[in-house]
This record gives sequence, C-alpha cells and structure tokens, in this order.
Amino acid sequence: MRRFAGAALIVLAGCTSGLDRPVHEVTATTGTDQVQHVTVTAHSFYFDPNRVVVKRGVPVEMKIKNAAWFVPHNLTSNVDSTKSIALDVGLGMLHGSKTVKFTPTEAGEYAFFCHVDKHAAKGMTGVIVVKE
Repeated sequence: MRRFAGAALIVLAGCTSGLDRPVHEVTATTGTDQVQHVTVTAHSFYFDPNRVVVKRGVPVEMKIKNAAWFVPHNLTSNVDSTKSIALDVGLGMLHGSKTVKFTPTEAGEYAFFCHVDKHAAKGMTGVIVVKE
C-alpha cells in the first residue's frame, strides 16, 4: 500500500495548475540561419514560457515539447488560417515533441492554449507577441 501511495504522490506532483503561475516571457533567438528559434514546454497544466516574443516578417521555428508523462497536450493558436499565426499541434503523451515553422505577418498578440480535456480552463494558456 505504501508503494502505491508513493507512486500516486509522484504522479500527482507533476499535475499542477497554471492558473496562478507568473508570466514567463522569452524572446525568440535569431540564429545564423536567419530563423527565430524558441522552445515551449507543455507541463501539467501550464506552458513554459507562457509568453513568447517574435519579430514580424522573420521565420520562426518553435519546438513544442510535452514534459508530462501520461497527459496528452497540444498547442493551438488561431486555427483560422487567414490569421498571421495558425497553429494546431498535437503532442500526444510520453514526452512527445513537434517542431513547427511559421512566419508572422501581422504585429499583435496571439493567444495560444491547450484544447485537450479543458486544460485551458486549468491555466494552460499563453501568448505569442509579434513585434515590428
């Protein structure tokens, strides 16, 4: 019984809400390839960083990693493809990751969230800020 309780505690320790997490802003780094690079990690239930700053008109390569073992996640932003940023990236479970490429064409703020099992309501949200 103690082993089960210990295992349950370890699993639950990774399941924290993102509702009260502070903003962690990161500016994408432009590499020698003239592409902005940034990594976003999906935890249970928050993104880190939860605010990503990029430059308009410069290609972005965003690596999205799932740090949760048994919780599937995704990252969705403006699924309307007529918008400057349109992402819908499924990460699956067991530390899955995906890399997406896009070029933001309009300055502004674009919300992103996890639409799996109401994770956004638990605080799994963020913002991509596109600057001139």
